[in-house]
Amino acid sequence: GESADYDRTAMKRKGQIDYGPGKKKTKKGEWAKVSSNNSRMHPRNPFNGKDPDYKALAAKYDFFANHVKVNPNSSRGYINYTDAKAVISLNRALMKDTFGLEWNVPMDRLCPPVPNRLNYILWIQDLLKINAPSEKPATTIGFDIGTGASCIYPLLGTSVAKDWKFIATDIDEKSLESARKNVVGNNLESRIELRKVERSVRIAGALKESDGPLAFCMCNPPFFASALDIKQNEDSVCMGSRDEIVCEGGEEAFVGGIIEDSVNLKGRVRWYTTMVGKKASVKAVLRQLRSKGIKNIVTTDFLQGRTTRWGIGWCFEPERAEDAAIRPTVDRQVVMDKRKKKKKTIEGVAVKIFPVPFVEDKSVVSDRLKDLVEAFKTKYGSDRVQAETADDGKTSIQLRVDAKEHGDVKLEFHVDWKDSKNSQTGSMEDTVSVSLTDAYPLGLGKAEFLKASAQVQADIQRTNRKWRRIMAKAQKK
Repeated sequence: GESADYDRTAMKRKGQIDYGPGKKKTKKGEWAKVSSNNSRMHPRNPFNGKDPDYKALAAKYDFFANHVKVNPNSSRGYINYTDAKAVISLNRALMKDTFGLEWNVPMDRLCPPVPNRLNYILWIQDLLKINAPSEKPATTIGFDIGTGASCIYPLLGTSVAKDWKFIATDIDEKSLESARKNVVGNNLESRIELRKVERSVRIAGALKESDGPLAFCMCNPPFFASALDIKQNEDSVCMGSRDEIVCEGGEEAFVGGIIEDSVNLKGRVRWYTTMVGKKASVKAVLRQLRSKGIKNIVTTDFLQGRTTRWGIGWCFEPERAEDAAIRPTVDRQVVMDKRKKKKKTIEGVAVKIFPVPFVEDKSVVSDRLKDLVEAFKTKYGSDRVQAETADDGKTSIQLRVDAKEHGDVKLEFHVDWKDSKNSQTGSMEDTVSVSLTDAYPLGLGKAEFLKASAQVQADIQRTNRKWRRIMAKAQKK
């Protein structure tokens, strides 16, 4: 999966959401300088310390010219970074102008920021100097997990390193179709091989015996653990498909699958690497690696504009003394925050528990939950309700509620139940519990949960006015 985190670098004007390079609007309406990481990119990155020259690119490429505006005060070009077409066109222009590559991506797939993705490629290029074989192979083969519709890593990698080849996988046929157009359009079929894989496959299930040893694998895993986690970010223009941005357990779980494959494959791949989007994920991944006894580990950060991503690499060969001099260039040893930040929790929200009698000696909770979900869809809108039922019967319901001037409120709660015999009546019943598991923003989410959980109880027990009317009509018939 890719991440749409291109830092917005255009000039902001009244009524628009466009920002100038390294600047933001103050309360007084003046422009103020803000910190930018552009000068801290990889030293070989051609975008290091530079912002795109929009006017120059517009003069060269007609497909980009329509999206460029000029600030009358500074005469500087800018684009509207909330316009997905403009962002895609900018990346097309950068790929063509910097690397001579023909490139495009569908509107409904992720649009990767070229400078940041190039940082990852250049880091791997340096990383391969560590634990390098005594005789350099004629071809360096890399493995891209989840190449996406952009096929950005294989395209950049084969452009930067002429001896590199790629095996690139994805689970989505539409993304592979787009990736194939990018490969064929640049005559790279002999250097980039695309493979469709099953959802659970990371590396092992995609490899063939004829592939031989791989120099490295790379991945930018899906960032979110669930649809509820997707917070609308003003920088995320090209949102992409669900498969590109959501994975059960989030990026930590996805990388955990790569780690498991690496333990089985070991030296089949010399350097296993991944990018992660949250600093907290670095700590979690390092914990997983160390639990497997893996010691040869490197970490780094990838910086662009006001965006930071982190890279982690591991190798099953021991560290070598002869690599001591060059190792610091790739191992920045990401420092984790030691201060414990105050964590907002959902403590204080009571779990709603209530009984539901069996009907004709059968549990009715599961069927009534289905009716409840439909009621929620009618109330909030079908696109604002998601429900998932696990094998153990526990149902997770995600709601997106329009809180008017406060915007959308997102919450997730679990509905669980267990059968038992009523000690007074002797009849069977289910004890249902409804518990809040996530809410954003937290305060409004708690309030909406109290309303939603009340409806859960009323609809499952069928004690509210709606069900009293329905049952009254049924009795008359």
